[in-house]
Order: sequence, then structure tokens, then C-alpha cells
Amino acid sequence: MSIETLTESILSKMAGIGKWQRDFFVQLVLTWLSLRGGYTFENLARQSPLSAVSYRKWFSKGFDFRAFNHLLLTEYTQKEHLLAFDPSFIRKSGKHTCGLGYFWSGCAQAVKRGLQIAGIALVDVVNHTAFHYHATQTVLPAGQTLLAYYARLLTSQATQLPGLSRYVAVDAYFAKFSFINPLTQAGFHVITRLRNDAVLFYPCLGPKRAGRGRQRKYAGKVNATQPDPSCFRLCIQEQDWQAYQANLYCKSLKCLLKVVLLHTYHPDGRLRSSKLFASTDTSISGTDLWYYYHLRFQIEFLYRDAKQLLGLKHCQSRQDNRLNFQFNFSLSLISLAKIVHYLSVPLTHRGAFSLPDIKTQYANEHLLQRFFQAFGLCAHTAKKNPAYQQLLNYARIAASLLMILS
Repeated sequence: MSIETLTESILSKMAGIGKWQRDFFVQLVLTWLSLRGGYTFENLARQSPLSAVSYRKWFSKGFDFRAFNHLLLTEYTQKEHLLAFDPSFIRKSGKHTCGLGYFWSGCAQAVKRGLQIAGIALVDVVNHTAFHYHATQTVLPAGQTLLAYYARLLTSQATQLPGLSRYVAVDAYFAKFSFINPLTQAGFHVITRLRNDAVLFYPCLGPKRAGRGRQRKYAGKVNATQPDPSCFRLCIQEQDWQAYQANLYCKSLKCLLKVVLLHTYHPDGRLRSSKLFASTDTSISGTDLWYYYHLRFQIEFLYRDAKQLLGLKHCQSRQDNRLNFQFNFSLSLISLAKIVHYLSVPLTHRGAFSLPDIKTQYANEHLLQRFFQAFGLCAHTAKKNPAYQQLLNYARIAASLLMILS
């Protein structure tokens, strides 16, 4: 299945999509993957049959990326899913862009002036990869904290997201009551990492005391370096680390959690470090909790590929609707490319997903089509020539490695 066929099939199932918008979207998918240089309106016009005015017009119109990605992911991914949520910094100059402010940049490890998007990704647990669902530009209302704003973004979609997954994986920054409590009340289960000095208590599971007065709630405070073996149970064991699981009460989050305590050791057997991972779902196994949390990092690869290769940071517009379109389109295009060029390969023969190779192939195909038109060649006949496939794979890393190995 080609990427044009896949895009058209999803658009045909969406309400309110006319023929012109459908044709533009399919053309944009092909142009975006084959583009060389910056992802600006003028550069798009140089390498496609559409004008810069057409791109500005269609970028200004609304498009329901939530519905598009929901249809795409429910049909072409496995049934076991995990939601990953993480904001990402977007570099932006100027003074009048909507949402411009100071946000944390993970690459610079500092607060910088620019834009921020809060992205939701759907992680396919079986295929061990993430797909974009929706990104919203961070525009913080007056008097609202950042964590409360992030929580509202997720709880506002509490009717659609639980159909995909009820588990939301976030990093340690979000292990706060103001973020986790609204999500649990909305029906989500949060998976995160706790601070190393988090205050945890063993729940009192013994027989209740007879007589008057309040019953004892806790059986003692948890020492992460010396856990109680009667409460913690070994769930994962490797050569230089071990993971233990237990149900514990967290003082800061004010709820009972399933906690995985990770101990790493020096070669001589001494304890090197201890880390705490937690889930608001106390029925989840420690092995799944550990695995799901590490799948959270797949959303970072979406941001990396979109920033380096698909122009996530290149939009020169200052209008929020155009910025929103480019943010979501750049990330959604990775999902389309993964389904066509990655998930279509059997799991036993599948290597790493390489977006640079996919872009190189589409750029070569676009250039060959221009040659056919310029020299008046029959494209149907030329594609039957064995040299066409060699030119299509020219400069692809995977194709070069295959030639070397053969």
C-alpha cells in the first residue's frame, strides 16, 4: 500500500473533507516527504505544483488531526496501547507570535524564549514504537499553573482517549498531585517515576486493633536502600540490577500506588543507586509497569525526527492556526510513514525505523519524475528498467549496507 492510498482512505472516512482539501492533503504528504531545504511556504511552492498562496490558505483552514490520527491508529496498529504525554520546546524568534514565552528546553537544559507544544502520542506496545495523536501549542491562561494546564489538556479528551488506552506515561516532572489527581478522577491510570526522596509508607495490612480510637493506617516509612522483604517482591532480576514491586502509600500524591523499586549494583555487589517507578493502577504487574514506563521514551523519537527531518521548527508564520497545522502535520506524517514503510515489514525481518532513508527515497522519486517530464520519457516504461530501482535507492543507508553485505 502506498502512502497516497493510505492517506486517501483515511480522509474518505472523515466528515466534512471536500475533494479539493483531500487532493491538497495528499499532494502535501508527497511534497513534504520529498522536500529539500527548509519547510517554508516559498520553498514548498518551488518544489511542487502549488503556489505559496495556496499553502498559506490551506494552512489557515482548520483540519481535525485528532479524528485523522484516531482513525489511522485504531485501524493499523495493534490493540495493546499506551498513551505518552510530553511537552517539547520549539525555537521561535520575533515578538508577535501567538504563544511566545519562556519554556524549558531539554536540549539546552535551560529556560529559553520560544514556543512549546504539548504532544500526545500513542505507543504500540507490540511493535515498540510511538505514533502521533495530537499536539497543542502551550498558551497558558492567566492564573493557571503549567501542570494544571497539562492536566486539563488530557482530561478534556477523556471521552476519546480511554478508547485507545487508559494508561498515560509521563516523566518524573509530572509526579505531582496537581497533575495526577485530575487524571485519576477522569479515569486514567498514570505511570511515572517518583523522586528518589519521595515519602512512601507501607500500608497496614495486619489485623485491626480492638477498642476505641482511630485504626493504624501505616506500618512504617519506606527506606529505598533497605526495603522490607516482607512487603517488596522480586519482579525482575538481571546481572547488575534487580527490581522489586509493592503497593505503597505516597504522601505527596495522597493515594496508594504500585511501586517498582530498582536497585543497581557495583561489580562487587555494593548498592550503586535506587530509583522508584509508580503507577496509580495497583493491579498492574511490576514487569508491565517497568516496561510501559520505558516505552514512554518513544515520544522523544517522534520529536527528534520531526525537528531534524520534517520541519517541525521551520514554520515562519505567526498565526496560531498555521502553526498548529504545521506542528500536527509534521508529526502525523511520521505515523503515515511508519505504517507504510515499517509496520508493513514482518516483525522478524524488521530493522530500525529510518526516516532519513524514507525521505531519500521520496526525494529521488520526485527528481526522477521531473526528469521524465523534462525529457519527454514514458514513466511507465522507464520504471520497468532495473536501473530505476537503483536510482530510487541512491544514497539510502539501508540500500548501501545491503549492497556492501551482498
